[in-house]
Amino acid sequence: MRKLLITGFDPFAHYQCNPSWEVVRALPEQIGDFELSKLLLPNIFGLAGRMLLEKAQELEPDIILLTGMDSGSIHVHVDTVAVNVRDALVEDNLGRKPWNEPVIKDGPAAYLATIPAHEIVSELHKEHCHVHLGYTTGGYVCNDIFYLACHHYAGTSTRVGFVHVPLLPEMVWDEKLALPLKQSLAAVQKIIETLSALTMKE
Repeated sequence: MRKLLITGFDPFAHYQCNPSWEVVRALPEQIGDFELSKLLLPNIFGLAGRMLLEKAQELEPDIILLTGMDSGSIHVHVDTVAVNVRDALVEDNLGRKPWNEPVIKDGPAAYLATIPAHEIVSELHKEHCHVHLGYTTGGYVCNDIFYLACHHYAGTSTRVGFVHVPLLPEMVWDEKLALPLKQSLAAVQKIIETLSALTMKE
């Protein structure tokens, strides 16, 4: 069995739950040829990244798949770009709100995901899944951990990717602006199944 480390976030701002963690904790322990290890991260700049890298160094996963919450879509997004900037539109869970700060001083401007994001989305489009291709993950803690993981594992065999999941219906006044947990869960599980199939022979 190969190892996949998958993470989700705790609630932040005015939200009472975070759909990324709701999806992650509902996933089975094994998908395809991956054994899943699940990690809940805090929405705190710096701390989330340290916790992620400590767990990854302990586990030595083949794949790191990070997940976060997207309040602007009704689709699950497989994201492609992590940027070296912290631009927080809301405070993190310690009340910090960095603006125009680098994630890593003198680090590269950006990294691309090293999972086959385009191929995954192309395959899932054939099955009419609620999955779209995403680009940058913004400047909040989602991007922070994505950039740190990409930076740490650049040039290694460990692949890194990021998936954003929509709000849940109970989190919004109009259910048309959300996606039920069952559908987000199915989409993320299908992403991992496809990732397993695409990378199995490498």
